[in-house]
Amino acid sequence: RIVAASENRIWFAYVDDYLAVPDMLTKDPHRRAMLDEVKWSLGYRGMCRFRSGTIFLQPVLRKFQYAMTLDTDGYFPSEVKSDPIEEMHVGGKVYTWSHLLPDLPGAVKHFWDYSLMYMRMKNIEPLGTPILRQFVREDDVQWSYQLYMNDIEIVLLDWFRSDPYQDYFRYLDSIGGFWLHRWGDHAVRTIAVGMWLPQDKVFEMNIPYGHQNYCRCSSPDLECVREGDRGGTPEKWWTCAPSATVEAA
Repeated sequence: RIVAASENRIWFAYVDDYLAVPDMLTKDPHRRAMLDEVKWSLGYRGMCRFRSGTIFLQPVLRKFQYAMTLDTDGYFPSEVKSDPIEEMHVGGKVYTWSHLLPDLPGAVKHFWDYSLMYMRMKNIEPLGTPILRQFVREDDVQWSYQLYMNDIEIVLLDWFRSDPYQDYFRYLDSIGGFWLHRWGDHAVRTIAVGMWLPQDKVFEMNIPYGHQNYCRCSSPDLECVREGDRGGTPEKWWTCAPSATVEAA
């Protein structure tokens, strides 16, 4: 159905190590028990780990310069009139994002503590870049849990499949936090971008986008409304409609 619905070429790649939980966790009785205490499924945690680092090393992506993520429940609530990949390429950007939201503290337990340890090992100042200062509080040097939501994102593959990004991922992976807690790929992406990328290499795309309880319209004359409120379907999906102020005028 997916292939038939698209005018473009579509192919699928098999990921063979998606659920390869390391022996350091499965052979340790205490850690093995911890794996079963996490409310997120093992498959979801495997997805977070995969999208945090190993996805960029997949053979199917070797010949590509950019990769765009769009979650299966993400969509465009109105016409997309600009090409964010072209804008990213012309502007020489490395990472493109859509919106910020906070993560759940329970899902990223100990993530910031271990990230601080990594920064100390690499002589990185936790408040040393403008991007880090957007996400880290100055008074106590703690992460605010805000992050780049990467249910939609565009990445320059060469940067994400090389060090220092992959070095940071390997360090986090060696701790086992993706499996033990559900450390999210959006958290890894946010802190890594903050540590190493200048602001002029990061780009906020301005396109209409809907995902779960989040929606944005790219025009000030439009506002997000549920399809069901306008008699459309799916009822819970967002659509961009003329704003009340425009209609009143």
